[in-house]
Amino acid sequence: MENEEESINVWKTNFQNLSKNKIANIQNKRIKKLVEDSLSLEESESIYHLKTNSFKAYEKESIQVYNDKINMDVAKYKGTDNAILKVKYKEELYRDATDFNNEHELGSSDLENRLKTIDASLLFVDSDYTIGLGFNNAAETIAKLDSSIDGASFINDEIFSNNIFASYNQKINDLTVKGDPNADYDEAERLLSQLESFERYTGSKVVSGDREVKFANLRQRLLTEKVSHDSLVMKIRMGEEFEEYNKNQKSILNAEFFNALDARFNKSANKEKAEEATFEYDQRIELYLSSNPDASLFETQQYSRDLRLNLIDKYQEIDIQTITAFNLEENKFNVIREARDVNRSYTEYKTDPSAKNILKTLAKLNGYLDESGKPDVEMFMNDYTKILKQRQEG
Repeated sequence: MENEEESINVWKTNFQNLSKNKIANIQNKRIKKLVEDSLSLEESESIYHLKTNSFKAYEKESIQVYNDKINMDVAKYKGTDNAILKVKYKEELYRDATDFNNEHELGSSDLENRLKTIDASLLFVDSDYTIGLGFNNAAETIAKLDSSIDGASFINDEIFSNNIFASYNQKINDLTVKGDPNADYDEAERLLSQLESFERYTGSKVVSGDREVKFANLRQRLLTEKVSHDSLVMKIRMGEEFEEYNKNQKSILNAEFFNALDARFNKSANKEKAEEATFEYDQRIELYLSSNPDASLFETQQYSRDLRLNLIDKYQEIDIQTITAFNLEENKFNVIREARDVNRSYTEYKTDPSAKNILKTLAKLNGYLDESGKPDVEMFMNDYTKILKQRQEG
């Protein structure tokens, strides 16, 4: 309070100097006495207001300091699972409440309410921690904590139930991040069942009143999300596995045409052919995946392997000069083949349809398949012959 007294003394000195100046020129004794009495009263009132305002400012600051200290100690209590430290922080909270009550002479009733507020805060902290552990006996453990402080006598059922529901809801939300491989919807369903049957030690049910609707919505969300989550996780897992497999297939395809360490395959023509083949591979894989989003891992791997083998066949025996830029929309037939070579391959196919033949590869690559999924060379030749004719004429 030294600052308060100092402020008052400074103010009194200034006020008295002003008062002397004000009455110095008054000659009439009666009027002079009235002015002196009025100034004295004004001085007293001003000092009273100064003290009152000073006390209110101190009181406001003191409450803020107390609240900050309580919140800090509750946070410390919440942040540890060490039983010894929990006892220490709880004692500090009780001591802070007692000191504040004594300093402001607030009486026993105020102290009792402050201690109950602390007990309620710590009960909900412990309850949240217990629910977070996910043990089957969470309700029994919380009931013991609640009854040990006679919680029902100062925490009404509505406040208690809202806090317990919020803790379960948060834990369930943490467990059910759709698409997260660490999500655990089965555990979330178990906690949901635990919440549904949760009763306070007084027999009051947590899922009651407005919380029944919230519970129903939470259950519906879990049931709906679980199916899509499992599917999404499977796709993510399949995607990761296929990505690795796909990378290997592409690497094998590239090595089929270019090898920097092998003099037979390290020429610029080899590198160009490898780049064209892998470029076509990427485009066809992308098209397949976007057109077949529900394909299984086996199906995508099978397509990738077949595509690699087909592209090796396509580019194997041709010169780089006969290759133009591949484009799925406008230039699928990017390898310029001589009509006589195509006709020879067609004659060989007619002689033995079961033998390996480049026309079967080209038909399969470009989607010419019969009802059984085998290359339809006849249908392919009908269109391909027209393309060859146009090139010869053009």
